[in-house]
Amino acid sequence: MTPLRLALLCGALFLCAAAPASAARNQESIFEDEHQLLDLGPGAANHAMDDIKALGADSVRSLVLWSRIAPRGSHRPRGFKAADPRSYPPAAWDPYDDLVRGTSVRGLGLILSPSTPMPKWASRCKKKKATCKPDPKAYRAFVTALGRRYSGTYADENQGGGVLPRVTRWSPLNEPNQPGWLTPQYERKRGRLVATAAVVYRKLAQAAIAGLKASGHGRDQVLLGETAPIGRTSGSLARRPIPPVEFLRKLFCLTPGGKRLRGAEGKRHGCRKFKRFAVAGFAHHPYQRGGSRPPAEPPQAAGEITISSPSRLRRVLDAAARARRIPRHLPVYYTEFGFQTNPPDRIFGVRVALQPSYITQSDWMAYKDPRVRAVSQYKLIDEVSLSSFQSGLRFIDGRAKPAYAAYKLPIWVSGRGSRLRLYGQVRPAPDSSPQIVQIQVRPPKGGAFATVKTVTVRSRKGQFLARVPKRAGVWRLAWGGLVSREATVAPR
Repeated sequence: MTPLRLALLCGALFLCAAAPASAARNQESIFEDEHQLLDLGPGAANHAMDDIKALGADSVRSLVLWSRIAPRGSHRPRGFKAADPRSYPPAAWDPYDDLVRGTSVRGLGLILSPSTPMPKWASRCKKKKATCKPDPKAYRAFVTALGRRYSGTYADENQGGGVLPRVTRWSPLNEPNQPGWLTPQYERKRGRLVATAAVVYRKLAQAAIAGLKASGHGRDQVLLGETAPIGRTSGSLARRPIPPVEFLRKLFCLTPGGKRLRGAEGKRHGCRKFKRFAVAGFAHHPYQRGGSRPPAEPPQAAGEITISSPSRLRRVLDAAARARRIPRHLPVYYTEFGFQTNPPDRIFGVRVALQPSYITQSDWMAYKDPRVRAVSQYKLIDEVSLSSFQSGLRFIDGRAKPAYAAYKLPIWVSGRGSRLRLYGQVRPAPDSSPQIVQIQVRPPKGGAFATVKTVTVRSRKGQFLARVPKRAGVWRLAWGGLVSREATVAPR
């Protein structure tokens, strides 16, 4: 049986996953949707944050686009103090200030990713472009301004001097191995290929860490990476996405065998006097082909890192730790992830009915990996433009997709032999007290659901794994007036 056919069969029967030897039992649920949270005004943002909270998510991740806040133009304005938040146009901060306040009052965590595009004056390329070789010193100053504004002591003049909440989680840049965010990806120097984006990102990440330290955030959580899952081997060098395995090797100055990169190639990639990254985790976007393929489908190329190939990421991170590039046992955060649906996207979307099971299967796959500390849902609501991501839990008109309810109370059924394993999560639990969940089954030929086991959930994030005798039929969870989607176990 081919790997693809096996993956599809696993999705249909819910029987192919193995039980974890250990698991990330307090895995964080993250949401990301800048369009709703930043672009449509305070009303839409507040409604979206209420929705995210009701769904049971723990945190929000948001890009902070450099060019959206900083003065524009090809020349840096005279007298502009880039490290001082008061030098920026006051209105440019408003959506981010509202986001910081809104997540704080709702008890949601917040990860800010200061990212390109940048003002053209911050480019070190001859032809000034919004993604071309950002100046690390200018980026450090921008991150310093962010850190000072969201230090927990900064008074917002627009709100009568009220102090803005403190932000304690950061991840520099977004998808630096993709040309939409950083260029050039590759260059040819003296006839040799150089992964320029990895070299530039290394400098930018270190600059961001220094900027956060300078603004009083030296003890905050900083995530490295935010890497995209796939690359390409064709196209112009400047816009050819670097596969994540290669990008990370060049970022950490490693050979394919995991040794330190030395000699001429090490020199070309700026590996002399490598400064160890002071980071608390690694962020990655493990999409399956833009959210268009089943979770268990193997990656199509050796350098890709999707949700079905986490060992590739672990191997590179462990090699980097042995080379003293990063701390040992660095946890992994899946900070952007999702599945597009058809409708509306008839090219890359999966059937709407498949989205709930794909999301839940992905949660289960991440849960089995003790290294993975978080999984993100991107987005909350689809966008009008089909060129954007259509991976929301709601359609553009606000109607909930089947995945909306499934997100609140996910279920995944797997098992071998005489027993089944049921993975689930009570996401919108009202407090930290134990939650009672009923595991129910209905016979294959129909009839009423019967409770076969009651589980007391005590984990902080509401996750649990229960074992029950194997039985064909339709399985579901019941909790707090909610019922999960139905998972079918076929007869032998």
